[in-house]
Amino acid sequence: MIRSGCRLLAPRVLPLLLLLVLSGCGMNTDFYREVETNLAAKNYAVALKTLQGQEEEFGEKNLVLYNLEMGTLTHYSARYEESNRHFLAAEKTMEELYTKSISTEVAAVVLNDNLIPYDGEDFEKVFVNLFLALNFAEMGDIEEALVEARKVDLKLNQYSRRYEGKNVYKQDAFVRYIMGILYEAAGEVNDAFISYKKAYEGYKMYNAQFKTACPSFLKADLVRTATLLRFDDDRKRFEKEFGIKYARPRKKEGSVVMIIHSGRGPIKEENKIKVTIPDNDAILHTFTVAVPKFVSRERIPSAYDIEVGSQGVPPRKVTAELGQFVTEIARKSLDDRIGLVYLKAGGRALLKFLASEAAKKELKKEGDEAGNFFKSLLVDIAVDATEQADVRTWRTLPNQMFLVRLDLPPGTHNFTLTGRNPSRSLLADQVTVKEGKVLFRVFIDVN
Repeated sequence: MIRSGCRLLAPRVLPLLLLLVLSGCGMNTDFYREVETNLAAKNYAVALKTLQGQEEEFGEKNLVLYNLEMGTLTHYSARYEESNRHFLAAEKTMEELYTKSISTEVAAVVLNDNLIPYDGEDFEKVFVNLFLALNFAEMGDIEEALVEARKVDLKLNQYSRRYEGKNVYKQDAFVRYIMGILYEAAGEVNDAFISYKKAYEGYKMYNAQFKTACPSFLKADLVRTATLLRFDDDRKRFEKEFGIKYARPRKKEGSVVMIIHSGRGPIKEENKIKVTIPDNDAILHTFTVAVPKFVSRERIPSAYDIEVGSQGVPPRKVTAELGQFVTEIARKSLDDRIGLVYLKAGGRALLKFLASEAAKKELKKEGDEAGNFFKSLLVDIAVDATEQADVRTWRTLPNQMFLVRLDLPPGTHNFTLTGRNPSRSLLADQVTVKEGKVLFRVFIDVN
């Protein structure tokens, strides 16, 4: 049954295989080098201009990727409204692509996944809302920031149902923590405490799965809000667990939350695997399966110190702490669906292999041994060349996201940011803190 079907499929599939070998079906990513070089030099406007000139290079199948990259670069350039437009456009297209057309799915099964419009990895769909929340927070729009943060939970719950709860990335502790800060900024201390508790539980999973421990800032927030809400049982438990207590300040304070986008996010590489199976006559047949894998681009751990001071007050030094390990989340998210990737790739490779074998049998009937040798060789080359893994990914994401939360008295404060590994001065600036308000600041260190 399968072989007879492949004999019918071969005349249709193989000419298309040859066409794809000649035309290529993957996106050219050479321009990313210039983008990343300018990011490292903090030339965000130049990086943005470079990407804007490549819209046609992305093409319709990669419209999501174009908007994701543009959203990141405009976010890095502090053009938050423009960044939101790109992220919202990416999210809209992702949702539209959720139900794919039958024709493109069939083409992907027969040829490769690059023929399907890219709709993003699960974690990329979640990070869209993370960046939207940060954009709104930077603009001081706490309500809209909370709307986007809540979407993260909805999406992760949906993905968890899809994987029947077997997926690793079930909750986002970092977003939960940001939600707590946003709730507190809106005066909703009880909701803030609930989010902090969920973030703390999330970081227990993060520590085991993504090499990300609970930040000390979150521990302090848990003790403080439990104290303010007079949740004595929670307060005592957290005081004992963390070894800290909350001392009420003499004057009301405000907060500065600094997010540091550090390093270059992971990229996908193709992993080609040779598979050998016997047929009914015990003859072995070998074909290639291509699957993607995430590869880290960072080798040296990043670390950051922030020094804050104001006139007449001794400077205070704080170490930034890891809040989100993007590369590890990407790896584990792909692992969650790798079984489906292998199944699809294996079925596709087997189908093309059987089609090529059927085509070679048809060539034998022509009787031209010399010509058939080269034709069959061309068939093998075409089949191997079209077995390509989908290595498209959101490349301008950082490797890690660090954070610092500082409670400071109202007024103007000077702060400096320095990096370690290697040691370097990154930023010197001022912030104006207002009583009871939270100020968000984002800094980029693409080293």
